[in-house]
Amino acid sequence: MKPNLEDMQVFLAVVEARSFTAAADKLARTKSAISQSVTRLEGDLDTRLLYRSTRALSLTEAGTQFYSHCREIRDIYDVALAELKSTTEKLSGTLTVTAPHALCEPVIVPAIAQLVEQHPQLGVRLLADDAPMDLISSQVDLAIRVGNLDMQSAKVSKLGVLRESLYASKAYIDKQGGLPEDLCELRYWQHIANDWQGTPIKYDLGNNGKIRVTPKIRCNSLHNILQMAEIGLGIARIPDITALHSIKKGLLEPVIEASSTPVHYMHLYPKKPPAKVQSFIKAVKAQLKP
Repeated sequence: MKPNLEDMQVFLAVVEARSFTAAADKLARTKSAISQSVTRLEGDLDTRLLYRSTRALSLTEAGTQFYSHCREIRDIYDVALAELKSTTEKLSGTLTVTAPHALCEPVIVPAIAQLVEQHPQLGVRLLADDAPMDLISSQVDLAIRVGNLDMQSAKVSKLGVLRESLYASKAYIDKQGGLPEDLCELRYWQHIANDWQGTPIKYDLGNNGKIRVTPKIRCNSLHNILQMAEIGLGIARIPDITALHSIKKGLLEPVIEASSTPVHYMHLYPKKPPAKVQSFIKAVKAQLKP
């Protein structure tokens, strides 16, 4: 006979409470009902799950394995309920998000558009900033950041990957005589870089080796870096999703893939964040998919 899901929940409660009495209190049932439920479960499985004594309660080897699977089932069930609730629940209030400029136009803004269309009662406050931000003083619900994060006081999880390449205009590439056979020769091209990249800049060209360059032009705005690359001022490292429209218009051409950088989100909620935050995370993940 297949085990009863309710009996499995009782079994979980007994193991985690470490006693039948505590489990009975937690579930608001009698101790005898709890005991009968576990006994019935063992009968259905034809396996002993618990060693019982007047002083202690412990799992058998089979019980340990079964408990692990029961936890997985419960976790999957909880996630399914949370996702269902987040899609059907009417979100309201204000969601405050901070993200770097590189992600705003291609990722964050479309995610916001999707969210407010689904939830008209929800307002969004977007703080575009490349610098780290104090989430408490800025009253930020969710921070999106590119690169590896070490925030001990925040809940940090990976969202996806930001792929970046070196781009230049066709006019600039033609001016250099076309792409060099040895890509290490790119070190002699005029480079445009973001301030955060530092100097000199190191590029890993995969099988083509590595190069170090000192940028001719530095800028703290990705939008302006994109413009300068489009008008032929040099070669620049730009996120692929940012360069997409420029490629379609014929303003930029990819030279070589530069890197793949992880994108993370972080928040200060002790457990699961509110439904509005979870819904936005889901929308951003969808935008980051290739």
